[in-house]
Amino acid sequence: MQLGKRTDYEHGSHVKRREITESPGTENGRHAIVTGAANGLGLAIARRLSAGGARVLLVDRDKRVLSRIGENGFPPSTSFAVVKDLSDPDAASFVFAQADKTLGLADILVNCAAWSFHKPMLEVSLEEFDRVVATNQRAPFFLAQAFVRRISEAVSRPRDPVIVNIASVNALAGNPGLVPYAGTKGALLAMTRAMAVETQGLSIRVNAISPAAIETFVTKNLVATGVIVPAELFEKYLVKRFASCEEVAELVAYLCSAAATYVNGANWEIDGGYLAQ
Repeated sequence: MQLGKRTDYEHGSHVKRREITESPGTENGRHAIVTGAANGLGLAIARRLSAGGARVLLVDRDKRVLSRIGENGFPPSTSFAVVKDLSDPDAASFVFAQADKTLGLADILVNCAAWSFHKPMLEVSLEEFDRVVATNQRAPFFLAQAFVRRISEAVSRPRDPVIVNIASVNALAGNPGLVPYAGTKGALLAMTRAMAVETQGLSIRVNAISPAAIETFVTKNLVATGVIVPAELFEKYLVKRFASCEEVAELVAYLCSAAATYVNGANWEIDGGYLAQ
């Protein structure tokens, strides 16, 4: 695919930067796809973008995603949901077919869906490895590919199309029991940089966020079963608590806003100082 030339802004000191005409986090008129949106972080991101005025398509393999529409923050007129396992080979084509019907041309893609498991690397099966790669690495790539293809073929391109990939601090710091997961998140960071470079001609911005410990129903279960011991975990943190999903969602909203049009190809660590030491 031949990517188009930049038509709105050129590099150089004689070109004026884009003026910010809206407040940070305002998504009026935006069309957003958020994966992993049935629960936890993906749900919080979808709710934040919807609250900012975006039309939002929530995607998840969990059927509970369908019940989110009509809830507080998700008006049926501008919010839509679809059930799909992103490890399926046809996931990207299926999701974007639904987006075409409900949103029109999407100009925000948030790759939040992920799968993980805690297991020593000597015990990991081929099936488990393939599943985590299919969900965490393959799906974001082909969803981004479909997103870029539609932008490149659009008669009227969106002003500031954005991809946000949700990675992890496990891509940057080693932790036992998470080798396959860490590998997929490291790949996602590398793809983020390469995507930003390759899509610059279409004025598509691609950024990543690497959260540390987030309070979700998954982490609550891990604490309850003893897999995570908070007192031990937070010894490595400067801010000794879990992040809320809403805190990360605010960062996503910023990266999708007019205030962030100079932010591209970057990884944002939101980790309570975990990586500072």
